[in-house]
Amino acid sequence: MRVSITSIRLGGLFLAAVLFCTVASHVYAWGAKGHRVAGHMAHDLKAPETRAAIQQLMGSDDLATFSLYLDQRKDQLEQDIPGSRQWQYDDVPICTTKSYPEYCPQGTCASTQIVQHYRLLSDVHASKGKKQFAVFVLTHLVEDMHQPLHASDNEDQGGNQVKVRLPDGRKLKLHAVWDTSLVERLYGGQNEMTVAKRLVQKYASRATEWQTGRIDLATIQAWIEESTHLAKEVAYGKLPSFACGADMEQTRIALSDDYLHQAEPVVEEQLAKAGYRLAYILNRALGD
Repeated sequence: MRVSITSIRLGGLFLAAVLFCTVASHVYAWGAKGHRVAGHMAHDLKAPETRAAIQQLMGSDDLATFSLYLDQRKDQLEQDIPGSRQWQYDDVPICTTKSYPEYCPQGTCASTQIVQHYRLLSDVHASKGKKQFAVFVLTHLVEDMHQPLHASDNEDQGGNQVKVRLPDGRKLKLHAVWDTSLVERLYGGQNEMTVAKRLVQKYASRATEWQTGRIDLATIQAWIEESTHLAKEVAYGKLPSFACGADMEQTRIALSDDYLHQAEPVVEEQLAKAGYRLAYILNRALGD
């Protein structure tokens, strides 16, 4: 495995950014495969001037690799930036009326951090180190917020406390099914760059719809609301006997093939949105 080290100074912090040319498989939000597919899409969709700016800033324009950094460095980042683990979620309740900023104490959620790091990346006066870190944050969090269980909660840590069994007998948590299993069902064994190019072409007609609005909190939260709705309707809503207030943590829920078939097109379209919108944000920050 070849590794290049980029040292990044962030305020008073000194972070070693490890960029892998080849990355071992671990469990990430969306799974490493999902993150890389969305990253490859954004790579293909970003404007030439954005590509040049990222190349100059980062020494590479490999968005697929950059998108894994926050998960690879999760423990170290939490030590350096307390609360950074919570950046990867907007825990929007699906059964209560708690709203922003109540579910986002001190700005430790995806929507706040996306806006803050977009502004950093756009700021011509920001230091190179802060801009580099902003690229890592944006590539990861913009993708994360399109996973429905990263934009919803039923007092179960976004499905992490809901035990399920797949039709093949595997025992997992509901969150892991959406992070990894569904992506593997769709694209397992396929070349990720090829998948990304296919999704770019398949969803080209949706680009104008998905790539619109100022990059501010209202726009980001509107995107998150789409994910929250899908969590209510599908990720949680299609579970057997789901109801608000029901205790979903005491028994293991058997997921049917029908549940997985209904979830698959949601996963594909959300990955496509993530790729298109990541490119949009980077183009607005660096290409305009």
